[in-house]
Amino acid sequence: MLNILNMTYLQGGVPLLQQANLQVYANQRIGLVGKNGCGKSTLFRLIRGEINPESGEVSLQSGKTLAYVEQEIENSDQAALEFVLDGDVQLRQLEKILIKEQHDTAWFEAQQHFEAIEGYGAPARAAQLLSGLGFATDSLVRPVSSFSGGWRMRLNLARALMHRADLLLLDEPTNHLDLEAILWLEQYLSRYPGSILLVSHDREFLNATVNRIAHVHDGVIDCYAGDYDDFERARAEKIAQQNQAFQTQQLKIAHLEDFVRRFRAQATKAKRAQSRVKALERLTRIAPAHITDGHFELEIEAPERSPDLLMRLDNMGFAYGEKQLFRNMNMVLRAGARIALLGPNGAGKSTLIKLLVAELQPTTGRLDITPDIRIGYFAQHQLENLDSAATPLQHMERIAPKETTLALRTFLGRFGLAGNAEDRPVESFSGGEKSRLALALLAWQKPHLLLLDEPTNHLDLDMRDALTIALEEYTGAVVIVSHDRSLIRAVADELWLVADGEASLFDGDLDDYKSWIEARRPREAVQVKQAKPVQAAAPRPNKKALQSKRTKLELELGKAQAELTEINAQLGDPATYASCSNDFIASLNSRREIVQARVDELEEGWLELELALEA
Repeated sequence: MLNILNMTYLQGGVPLLQQANLQVYANQRIGLVGKNGCGKSTLFRLIRGEINPESGEVSLQSGKTLAYVEQEIENSDQAALEFVLDGDVQLRQLEKILIKEQHDTAWFEAQQHFEAIEGYGAPARAAQLLSGLGFATDSLVRPVSSFSGGWRMRLNLARALMHRADLLLLDEPTNHLDLEAILWLEQYLSRYPGSILLVSHDREFLNATVNRIAHVHDGVIDCYAGDYDDFERARAEKIAQQNQAFQTQQLKIAHLEDFVRRFRAQATKAKRAQSRVKALERLTRIAPAHITDGHFELEIEAPERSPDLLMRLDNMGFAYGEKQLFRNMNMVLRAGARIALLGPNGAGKSTLIKLLVAELQPTTGRLDITPDIRIGYFAQHQLENLDSAATPLQHMERIAPKETTLALRTFLGRFGLAGNAEDRPVESFSGGEKSRLALALLAWQKPHLLLLDEPTNHLDLDMRDALTIALEEYTGAVVIVSHDRSLIRAVADELWLVADGEASLFDGDLDDYKSWIEARRPREAVQVKQAKPVQAAAPRPNKKALQSKRTKLELELGKAQAELTEINAQLGDPATYASCSNDFIASLNSRREIVQARVDELEEGWLELELALEA
């Protein structure tokens, strides 16, 4: 279906992808992984034809269709449901034909095709997509322009899923989703009828959705069968084998070099020494392999001493105007606590974090924070508050003016900000680099309590693994909001559920939480099913026109049936065979087949018209 053959692409004159190969076949779901900046998004642009390679081939099989999530955020007055329906290009093309008054052959063919693709059920399908991605029923009629940027990206995702494509390209589709929507998307993609090429840094999401891994590294693409865990095991074995081969070769090289060094000057053995020199020159050197593309060893230290009680919440509640997020919340946050906040999008998880860090104040009840404790706070909006003109080193010098430059550079290096990254302004940074800098500034404080709101956004898998290990080893208290289930499983001892105006301890694990979500979905699905089609029903042909067409078709059918009856009578009469030639009888049989086919065609058309009139 998709063929990438010996493809090379230069970025700034330097090969980003070199002699890369990848084939995607029908019903394959491939996870595209690799460190940030290795060329995954560039590969998508090459597949879409937005840019061209320097050499090699990037081709989609003729007749196959491609769908992808638009990165542009439209500012449209179109209703959300109509916007998503536009993703089904076939549907919209057929609708343009079906609204015509003239019911010719093209119209009937379009009507048949429309029913074959279940066009009348398209609005319900679009509504289910939107419901799964977290949209309330009453929001389906809202204009696209009324949604925030993150919700518009969800609309773009729903629109891409609505497309009837042979190959679906998804670049970090979970970035703007909460855990509830991610779990739904996992199930949807696992049943997707076409092929998928998926970029994701979410280990569990990859395990649930893909059956192959394409690893982009050092300008090439290596493919592995299985999910992400299978890939890690296979790659570890491959690296171990390569390192064993490297060690064996090094011993051989050392032996050859030692022979040359000892006997090159001896006349009796000079020829043998020279042959070993040539053997060394012919030898294809094996490079030592490393288990990760980028090696990070993060460390977040807590103070040596910490008060036992960090915070106390007494009947705390919070509301935005008349919207009550939660009420009567009681919690004692002690040293060493490990809490993950769960709940639907918009239920108040991030708001609760802001309350704990005193960015917001409770509207009811009390929140008492132990004096002099240090709180390390990470949230996505903080990345935009970094000084864009300053370098990472300058950021560190502002919070640690007495430290040596060497100590600060060494500390930044542990967060993947070594080398020239220390001296580049933040405005040139990617989202992942900004996240690493924010984590470094946070870690320098040696906080008693970490409040982390989606800390893994923009981080690749290597950095996520490093952060997970650092948080496992951190001895202070942690309250985290994340859709990365691997991180939650590794870090959290308690789960708190923020939902339906309450925030309380959740009795269960992440699997129980998944069941809790699934138990809520049927009620939401019923609401969607009962909702009005909201101007989104496919245009129905005019009833009078259908009735008129049915009348004409019935007249044609009557004539064809009368002719068929007459032919059958002739063929059933012995006198025909006695008085007519064989050629005439043969032509009569031939005519009967033609008329019979016409009757069958007209009867099928009549039945379709009846169904359309009933609809």
